[in-house]
Amino acid sequence: MTNPAEEKKLEKRFHYDPVKNRFYVNFENYNIDNERDIHRIEFLVAEQLSHLGKRVDAIVNYENFNIKQDLMQNYTNMVNRLMEHFYAGVTRYTTSASLRDELGKSLQQQQVKPNFYSSNEDAERALQS
Repeated sequence: MTNPAEEKKLEKRFHYDPVKNRFYVNFENYNIDNERDIHRIEFLVAEQLSHLGKRVDAIVNYENFNIKQDLMQNYTNMVNRLMEHFYAGVTRYTTSASLRDELGKSLQQQQVKPNFYSSNEDAERALQS
């Protein structure tokens, strides 16, 4: 069973800016260790965005993000579902070239364009263009 304090911490990693119609996901220093983590992320995103009645742009911070390799496919499936239902556009950023490569390949297998950048500023600019 997940600690309620840990679940609350996860909730604080999501922020919707109605002025920009932009959804921010902060996975900095976040670890996905089990299937329940993936389901919890999907639930929280749906909870925050389903009432809007429109798609949003999203920026995801993957700085120092870790996921067990055997969960990567399920994670990217979940990302794909979120993109289909809630996101108009998505950019992602991390300074880790290996994570950009690993997660990028997994996303491409789902026919999802990775849109990875090395900084938040670059990710923001990419959504504006």
